[in-house]
Amino acid sequence: MLLVTTITAMDGKFEETIRALKRLKVPEGIKVREFLGLFGEPDAMIIFEASDEKKAVEFVCLLGSQVMCKTSLAFPIDEFKWTK
Repeated sequence: MLLVTTITAMDGKFEETIRALKRLKVPEGIKVREFLGLFGEPDAMIIFEASDEKKAVEFVCLLGSQVMCKTSLAFPIDEFKWTK
């Protein structure tokens, strides 16, 4: 499963947040496809794959302990069948 998490640093904690994310130990069952810094809000985005829902929740909870984040399940656009 493919997921996208947007990350917003706490006020005044941008540099600290980015440093912490760079040091983040990715748990087994998670594959980070992209870790992107963004101009504006949100501050960063992680696109990742999880082997199952439990692993995804564990990873997002690990992130959420340090930053404000929102996670969405992502699908390739071709999987939106009603658009054909």
